[in-house]
Amino acid sequence: MTPTVRLLAPFALCGLVLGCSSGGVATIEPALAPAFGADKADAADAVDRLGAIEPAGERSGVFVEDLEFHGYELVVRDGAAAALEITQKGTSKALDTTLYVYGPRNAAGQFGTKALAFDDDSGWGRYSKLASLALPQGGTYLVVVGTRDGRGRGAYRLTSKCTTGECGPLPVETSGGCPAALRAALDNCVADAVADPEYDAWNSDHEHLITQCADAEPMAPAYDALCAAGGDAALCALGMEGVSRTVLPVCRSEAVNSWLDERCVFGETYRDLFSGNDAVIVVSRRTATTPGALTALEAAQLVAAVRSTAYEGIETAEGAFEVIDQGQANLSTLWDASNRRAYTAVEVGAGDNSFGAIFAHGSDVPEVSIVDGTFEGCARFTGAEHRRCASDAECSGGTRCHGTSETVPFGRCRDPKLDDHAAEGTECSEDTLCPVEAGLICIGESVGYGLCGPTWMRGRFESRPELTIPDDGSDRADAQIAVFGLTTVPVDAWLDFTITHPRPADLVLSLTNPAGTTVPVTASMVGDGGEVRVERLAVGVPGDEMVNGLWTLTVVDQKSGESGVLQEFALDLTSRWD
Repeated sequence: MTPTVRLLAPFALCGLVLGCSSGGVATIEPALAPAFGADKADAADAVDRLGAIEPAGERSGVFVEDLEFHGYELVVRDGAAAALEITQKGTSKALDTTLYVYGPRNAAGQFGTKALAFDDDSGWGRYSKLASLALPQGGTYLVVVGTRDGRGRGAYRLTSKCTTGECGPLPVETSGGCPAALRAALDNCVADAVADPEYDAWNSDHEHLITQCADAEPMAPAYDALCAAGGDAALCALGMEGVSRTVLPVCRSEAVNSWLDERCVFGETYRDLFSGNDAVIVVSRRTATTPGALTALEAAQLVAAVRSTAYEGIETAEGAFEVIDQGQANLSTLWDASNRRAYTAVEVGAGDNSFGAIFAHGSDVPEVSIVDGTFEGCARFTGAEHRRCASDAECSGGTRCHGTSETVPFGRCRDPKLDDHAAEGTECSEDTLCPVEAGLICIGESVGYGLCGPTWMRGRFESRPELTIPDDGSDRADAQIAVFGLTTVPVDAWLDFTITHPRPADLVLSLTNPAGTTVPVTASMVGDGGEVRVERLAVGVPGDEMVNGLWTLTVVDQKSGESGVLQEFALDLTSRWD
């Protein structure tokens, strides 16, 4: 926000509104306008800029000190006319307002210093109104609200209405993708962050990093440089706020999709499968310690996985269990929701390192190797489905954006035409599994019944808030998770969390769904060395309220003397159509 303008000229002794002629007769002084000193070359420099006003919208403000002028950006198209008014509703009775309009903004980002339009008292009482403001061309205009003498105090309500033509944001051609200058700035921002010595590749969400770099603040210098050099007039007429609404989402989507197109669908490390992988859904996990716990196919997969270590001569499952750490093999059934393919991951420990392989469902030929916890030889990349999206425009291959909400305005790309399968809707349980190769999962296990449904209806959502839990119940720790891309209502809800606290029994937890309904979280709060880890805790949330949106885990410390930290928590949710 720029500093509030200060007038350079002194005031007459007879006051700001009534002046004195040479004969002592009172005269009407003109309304006080924003002042432009020698170093002021633009109207925007002389007002407090408070963002945009929508073409059919309103903004409210309050004058709290002398010489305040509030500026709002209004975007219109060619041939448009607008009506601007300070309304009786929402405006202080004693306020005497003024309205100025400057613009349109030029390629250098300036609105000029000569007002295109002005009004003092055409509205109700001493309020201002421009009933039909014919604008010379499409672009961004600066609407300035002031008070007649510069000393008014109180609230006001400014409304805008489009009277003719189209007043929405100027159309910007984005079919060719993100403007080259903005895309280069976005890529440089990401590269600089990754090159930072403090960047933690193991624990960083690369897609979130791209989203941060596609925000208005880091992109503003590139946009300003583009417009100062006489760049695209329509783009520059939008202003940074307009660009952030219409263009930067395209840049973000393009950058994310470019990254996903070349990214192994399983991630970079074995740990990525179970934390922060948007494309792959973990259908099941189990640990085997004897050959008898394996099918013939799983035994062959284990042998192939162990051969990826230094034990190339292993021929049998018995021999494999003899050489792997603690005699344990971890088997996971995976569904690549982006390509609609099923896989099996077999991971073992060898010398305290992680080794193994990922196999296509039903095959014992490794497709990807796990070497020291890292995937090698991966040629399976993220497909068109299950990518994050804010609108259908960000989806491709016939998919549409699904599972958004008011509080979480993004979902996942999905093609519903591909969901139909004969086994969908059949009964299932822990012993009667759904055919994973058909992309089906058992929905309803936690509530005592199960029906096979599309695997994409399950999602795991994680947060690592590292949130301090206030002592003695004086306050509470609220941590939120954004849930998106599911159907409409939850069926199964499982909670995982980690808390460090010297006296975990002092804590009371609850979970609040996006509809605002809160349920208690009942779990054993006895920890080893002050750390409590709870996994796969079934939480009885209402099954008829929305699933997509913000979920909140609340922790309250009921007793004084000790404090703790909510380190991380996760929700595993399966959903259905309401």
